[in-house]
Amino acid sequence: MTRLVLVHGRDLDGRDPEALEAEWLGALGAGLAAAGSTLRPTDADASFVYYGDTLERLVDGGTPPPVTVHARGADPAALPRLAGALPDGEVQFVLDVARDVLAATGHRPDVGPVPPPVEAEGVVGDALVEALVAALALVDRYVPGVSAAVLLTLTRDVYAVLHDDAVRRVVEAGLDDALAGDEPAVVVAHSLGSVVAYPVLAGRNAGPDVPLLLTPGSPLGIRAVLAALHARAPLRFPAQVARWVSPRDPRDLLALHDLTPAAFPLPTGSPGVEALRVTNRAPGSHAAAYRLDGGWAGYLALPEVAGPVAEALT
Repeated sequence: MTRLVLVHGRDLDGRDPEALEAEWLGALGAGLAAAGSTLRPTDADASFVYYGDTLERLVDGGTPPPVTVHARGADPAALPRLAGALPDGEVQFVLDVARDVLAATGHRPDVGPVPPPVEAEGVVGDALVEALVAALALVDRYVPGVSAAVLLTLTRDVYAVLHDDAVRRVVEAGLDDALAGDEPAVVVAHSLGSVVAYPVLAGRNAGPDVPLLLTPGSPLGIRAVLAALHARAPLRFPAQVARWVSPRDPRDLLALHDLTPAAFPLPTGSPGVEALRVTNRAPGSHAAAYRLDGGWAGYLALPEVAGPVAEALT
């Protein structure tokens, strides 16, 4: 029997994982119905990899609870203080992402020259922090549907998963647990979840078959994310994955780029990612599952997104 493994995105700490799974399955059920499928996956058919509280504690330096198989809001007025508390490498990463977002919306991120990181460990250069704060202010002013606080939260989480070995080991272990066994597994990894899922799957040469990897709203094509992934290992199409579909609403600026060969250059001759353009009616065009007007919205509620899941599960 083919299982369904669900990997959530950013900023879900403090939520009930069972309630989140029910939301995802509700939206997916709506998408399957719209696609003409009679499939309605239930909790018994799915594993929901919840790492929200774990990631929140790890990023903030606390003792994390375990990842369960069944990130924080930020006050805009506190952004300068938060940015000033970050190490140089993380400041530079967030700044690179903010500039990429601004460039994609046609606004030149004119925040002045960025100095090289200072050499003293744990010290953040004032000019670098000022450049980041200025870029985040432009995001708040010019980028619809994305606040500076949301962007800072997303990029901090992505940075931690990509650059902190302890964070990565703990979060990826949750997905490894969900993939244990030899039954095929359809993996649905939304947003930050794709940054967790892709390295796990790409690093496997054995394990359960994955007839479908679905990555709605994925930030894997953002240049700073791509550079960090490539620094760890050459890009590759996961060997166990039969089909990879990556839906994205063009207005979803937390995903920013379609996973085309230009944005996500896999080796010549490897299978390609199917970059799928869709319309996500959820506010900000980024959510996987969202209650709207008494029904479901979000990526999973779309027939174009749910359709490949139905095909893979049957």
